[in-house]
Amino acid sequence: MKILFANNLIGFYGGVELVVLNYARGLARRGHTCAIAYGIEGRDATTYGAEFSAIYPCKDFGVSESGQSFDEIMAEVNPDVVFFHKVANLPEGIEHDSSIRKVRMVHDHDLWCPKGTGYYTHNRRTCHVAAGWRCYLDGAFLERSEGGVLPVKLTSVQRKIREMRRSHAFDSVLTLSTYMRDQLIRNGFPPALVHICHPVLEHDYPEATPVPEAPNLIFVGSLIRGKGVDFLLRSLKLVTCPFHLDIVGTGKSEDELRSLCAELGLSDQVTFVGWVDHDDVAQYYRNAKLTVVPSCWPEPFALVGQESMRHGRPVVAFDVGGISNWLDHEETGYLVPEQDTVAFAAAVECLLRDTSLAQEMGTCASGRVKERFSFEAFLDIVEGQLEGSP
Repeated sequence: MKILFANNLIGFYGGVELVVLNYARGLARRGHTCAIAYGIEGRDATTYGAEFSAIYPCKDFGVSESGQSFDEIMAEVNPDVVFFHKVANLPEGIEHDSSIRKVRMVHDHDLWCPKGTGYYTHNRRTCHVAAGWRCYLDGAFLERSEGGVLPVKLTSVQRKIREMRRSHAFDSVLTLSTYMRDQLIRNGFPPALVHICHPVLEHDYPEATPVPEAPNLIFVGSLIRGKGVDFLLRSLKLVTCPFHLDIVGTGKSEDELRSLCAELGLSDQVTFVGWVDHDDVAQYYRNAKLTVVPSCWPEPFALVGQESMRHGRPVVAFDVGGISNWLDHEETGYLVPEQDTVAFAAAVECLLRDTSLAQEMGTCASGRVKERFSFEAFLDIVEGQLEGSP
């Protein structure tokens, strides 16, 4: 097949771009030709782009008028299928073009949630209703303004809903978890159109090391509101046994979280590690007895779960979004009710005090991730959907 990927960004920017790159590499190994149309260049765009047969700056996807139109790119590539990923606006009329197969992978909440968060602003609890009039009550008619006089500007909720509905006419829609599939169906996508394809990255499986006796915890992720690190810190205030938390990551909430840490009297028990290269994060997993995932944002899937499980570490996480698709309660860790800091603290303390239980769950996690999350198996799903022969 000749496959044209379409994504807002090109480069090593985030999880979406890593998934796109991994699938392009895998499909190319299977003999398919993979080009990409993009709007904005991110980190190491040249290195990233070298993995594709051709790259096309597309003015329909970016903030710049440079590059070609999507129609011009289509005429040049003449693909068998277009594989859309995270694009803010689909090319005009693409949903009505019956001459080309169209597949979309939905990576996050931007498509169905006008605010893009999947939770209510005032309490950060997961939203379980279709996009519509309720979105206005949550302020979805406002969005951040970059460089404007005011920090926010008006936006159209109805336009975003209309944009979502254009994908109802695609040939196939792939998404990351049961939770994401349910949200799309709730928002009018035909059930037969939506298929689950977990975002498995192609990795070597490290040798799972024994769980240490030291009461170390690790959080890996961005320090932003949706990741729930404030809930984590408030939970740890309730833990009565010794512990030390390494927070690996950076973000705009870091100063606020450092202040909260000091306010709770946890500064000596928490280290803000900062940004760590991916290859170096492994040492933090090896030093940890367990991984914590305190997200209040309903994670579409949470790749950090796979990462932790590959290292043989149990996970304690709030049961939001797609986390239950990889975390088996009381087998590979603990699923805790949404925002229940008391239950979260109890689960953490249970594993900190019982090394044999942490080891048992970590061993189970290591085996489970190998059984369930084979890159080639999920590449089979992608390839079948792109070909139209699942």
